[in-house]
Amino acid sequence: MKDSPVFGFHYLLAGFKLITQPGIRRFVIIPLIINLALFIGFFFLLNYFIHEFNAWFVGYLPHWLHWLSAILWLIFFISFFVIFVYTFVTIANIVSAPFNSFLAEKVEFHLTGQLLEERSLLDNIKDIPRILARQLSILAYYIPRALLLLILFFIPVVQTLAALISFLFHAWLMTLTYLDYPTDNHRIAMREVRVWLDQRRWVSLGFGVGVLVCSMIPIINCFTVPAAVAGAVKFWVDQDKNINSTKSIT
Repeated sequence: MKDSPVFGFHYLLAGFKLITQPGIRRFVIIPLIINLALFIGFFFLLNYFIHEFNAWFVGYLPHWLHWLSAILWLIFFISFFVIFVYTFVTIANIVSAPFNSFLAEKVEFHLTGQLLEERSLLDNIKDIPRILARQLSILAYYIPRALLLLILFFIPVVQTLAALISFLFHAWLMTLTYLDYPTDNHRIAMREVRVWLDQRRWVSLGFGVGVLVCSMIPIINCFTVPAAVAGAVKFWVDQDKNINSTKSIT
């Protein structure tokens, strides 16, 4: 498969199609309900912070620079919105991680016809802390880098590129977040997942950009989390035909 962002976006579109398939739809319901509830709460929170941020930002500008406020505010708004969206998606993933892991398992079976190891309901419940820990490890990876990106917004000249850098970084994080589900089901260590993604950099970026953009669109963003999980599974299956040979100890 060519390393192109177009293929990455294709996997997300395939994910939207997969979650409508018989046998998979019922595993989307719980993540969808969680996503919808969180989106409503975050929408009102975002609305509050945007008004507060606008009042604070304009108040710090001298009168003769008010004409720049529209441009500078737009840069800060885009970055703030991207971070806010990623935070929303991160929380949604942490809350629904056990259900997303199960969804990933069912999508992989739909695509390959191969069952993962047999696990009872009790085994799945016992596995929840480890699944949550994996998602939290991504958050721990994200926070220090996000803080460094935040500093860029206060460096003259560099701040004009900060919004683009932040967008691309969060897009890549989206791919890492969702690819964690199929790779975790195969007990692939997180460091190996990052190496795997680096080898498919443009496809990964295309997938992440698609997820990030869809997460910003009302209504569609409610379906984006399960679609991204399903799309990540297809990405993993298509790009790595020899899944069993890549297993390692987490």
